[in-house]
Amino acid sequence: MVKLSGFFILLTLAMIAVANASTTAIGTKGACVGDIFALIPKCIFYVIGPPGTKSKPSQGCCDTWRKVDIPCLCSKVDADVEVIIDMEEVVYVADYCKRPLTPGSKCGTYTVPSAGG
Repeated sequence: MVKLSGFFILLTLAMIAVANASTTAIGTKGACVGDIFALIPKCIFYVIGPPGTKSKPSQGCCDTWRKVDIPCLCSKVDADVEVIIDMEEVVYVADYCKRPLTPGSKCGTYTVPSAGG
């Protein structure tokens, strides 16, 4: 029970950090906020956790991933989000859901590796 409530605290913190980043970004106030709140409940389980614990995302996660504005979402990733989200797992989810991130692009401070890299 304690482990589960700890997870919900972490989920709440992730939602607050991402929402805060989305509303304070210069020149993009409010952009893709709906995408953030659509994606978090569907995909959060697949992008947090100990590094290297890649899990196959659900169909619901992939369906949502394919609809959201990924470049906008990546522009909202800041240090607070990167503490919670494992960016390598984000890349895995993107690849698995057949909408990969562009190699060499930035998502927060993370640079998406080239294929096979």
